[in-house]
Amino acid sequence: MFSSQSAEVSLDAPCRALTAVRADKVENRFIVGSCSVRQPNHLHVVRFHSEVNELGIDATIPHDTGPVGVVCTSPNDPSMVLTAAEQNSAAVLWKIPRTTMEQSEGLQYDPEEDDALGVASSVSMEEVLMLEPRGGSSLVDIVWRDTSEEPTASPGQVLTLDQEGRLAQWDISTGVAESNRSIDGLNQQKRSTAPPRVAWDPHNGDAVAVSRGTSVAILDLRADTSIPSGTVESFQAHRYGITDLDYNPNKPYVLATSGQDSLLKFWDLRLAKHPLLVARGGHSHWACRAKYNPFHDQLVLSSGTDSMVNLWRVSTISSAPLLALTGDDENMSEISAPNVRVERYDHGEAVYGASWSAADAWIYMTLGYDGKAVLNHVPSKEKYKILL
Repeated sequence: MFSSQSAEVSLDAPCRALTAVRADKVENRFIVGSCSVRQPNHLHVVRFHSEVNELGIDATIPHDTGPVGVVCTSPNDPSMVLTAAEQNSAAVLWKIPRTTMEQSEGLQYDPEEDDALGVASSVSMEEVLMLEPRGGSSLVDIVWRDTSEEPTASPGQVLTLDQEGRLAQWDISTGVAESNRSIDGLNQQKRSTAPPRVAWDPHNGDAVAVSRGTSVAILDLRADTSIPSGTVESFQAHRYGITDLDYNPNKPYVLATSGQDSLLKFWDLRLAKHPLLVARGGHSHWACRAKYNPFHDQLVLSSGTDSMVNLWRVSTISSAPLLALTGDDENMSEISAPNVRVERYDHGEAVYGASWSAADAWIYMTLGYDGKAVLNHVPSKEKYKILL
C-alpha cells in the first residue's frame, strides 16, 4: 500500500541514534536508541503497520552500557546489532531474540486486539562480543558492510571510528581488528564540534571516506597500498564541521556531505576541487544527516538541528536523470527535471536521526531529540516520475 500520510510514535526519552533493520526486507522496521544521562537507556524496535498507517513498538530492550551514541544493524541477520555508548571506547555486538525480530511475519493487525499495536514487550539481548579499538577514545561511528555478494571480500566487514580519527577494520566473526590506522593531515578546525564520520564505498570495498573537521579523506584499506598513509585524496568540503557522509549507491565516485554551515554538498571524487551541486535553503542551522535513497539515487534525505527534515530531488547528478516536457503541443521537447526540495517537515526538536527503510524504497523515518519518531512516504508524484 502506498500512502501519503505520516505516522509517529513518542519514545518519551531523548534519542539520537536511528537505523533501519537492514536485513528485514519484508517489514518496515527500525531500531532507535535512547541517550538519557539520568534514566536507564533502551533500544526500541519500531515497526510500521501499513494496514492502519501507524507505528508500533515491538520491543523495548535495556541497553546497560549507557546512552546510545551509535547503532548499526547487520545487513544479513535482523537479530544482530552493534552499538556504541556515548563516551565509550568500545562497541558491543548484541543478539536480539529472534522471536522478537520475526514475530510479525505473516501476521495481520487485528483492531479487536488491544495488545496488537503500540504495546512493547520487555525483552533482553545477549552480548555476543566486544570490539575494543586501540587508543581509548570514544567511538563516534560504525559501518557494517554487506559482503554477501562479494565472496572474495576481506573478512574485515566492520569499521569503527573514534573521536580522534582512528579507524579500525574488524572481522566480526572473531572480534579481531584486521587493521588500524589514524587519519592524519586533515583540518580539525577547533571551532568545529562535529565528530568524525565514515562511509564505505559501495562500489569499491577497498575505499572509504572519512571526515574530520572541515575536510574529507578518501582512504585505501588495502594493506599493500603503495601510498604509505593510505590516503588517496583529501579535500576541504565545508566551511564549518562536516556532520555526515554518504556515497551514491548507484553512481560511482559521487559522495554527499552535510555540514554545520547548513549545506548539503555533492562531490565527484575524481575532481573534488568544486562540488557538483550545493543544496541551499533547506536548513537554518546545522544539517546533521544526508542519506541517499538506497534504491533511487534521485532522492536524498536531510535533517538538522533546526528541527527540519527535507526530501531533495537531485536528478541532474543521479544515475538516471529525470526528464520533463516543455513547450507547446506542437513543439514539445524534453529537458532535465530540476533539482528541488520536494518535501519539508518540521519536527519541533533537533533531528539527529534519519534512515530509509530497508523493505520499502518509498518510506523513511526521522528521529527528534525529544524521542519522537516520524515515518513519512515519498510523495506520489515523485514516485511516479522516477518509475515512469
